[in-house]
Amino acid sequence: MKALYEYLKEVKDHRRAQGKRTPMSAFLEMIILAGMSGHFGFRGISRFITSNESFFVERYNLDHGTPAYATLRNFMKELDFDSINSAFSKWALQYIEGEAWVSIDGKAIGSTVTNSQTSKQNFQSMVSLFCSESGLVLNTTSIESKKEHEGQAARELIALFDKRGITFTLDALHCQKKQRKPSWSQEMIM
Repeated sequence: MKALYEYLKEVKDHRRAQGKRTPMSAFLEMIILAGMSGHFGFRGISRFITSNESFFVERYNLDHGTPAYATLRNFMKELDFDSINSAFSKWALQYIEGEAWVSIDGKAIGSTVTNSQTSKQNFQSMVSLFCSESGLVLNTTSIESKKEHEGQAARELIALFDKRGITFTLDALHCQKKQRKPSWSQEMIM
């Protein structure tokens, strides 16, 4: 099995070549380890990295120490969620062997609602695939409530899942009497 660090090397580095002191994959792994340890937000992640500086300097062979708060904040603001999510998903899927139960659920992201008192209400949600046996989130996608539906996002995530022997559990929200009719091009493939 490949380490998470190896999968994170596949993520394209968005930074300029000038002044890079920390490899992209090392930076990402530090942020993920902070999140897995319960440290969220720019300040929490920065405190976690600073508290474990000696470990990170030795692990990644950092000549200039760990990144400071301002560097971390600027780095995280420019990250591409989809490429990191893809790398993390590839890493997590290697821990699913044989038959498994995978739960699919969507959760609204706090403080993203707009027009909360009108019929034009809109908010961001995350739809996730979670394997309870391994305790890992296998894949996620972000949706906007006015543009997409949780059911549509769940079907897209299931379609990306190429392993056999998986049992999916979903909310009652996904039970619909009327399914939309596939387009003529999709019917030709069926």
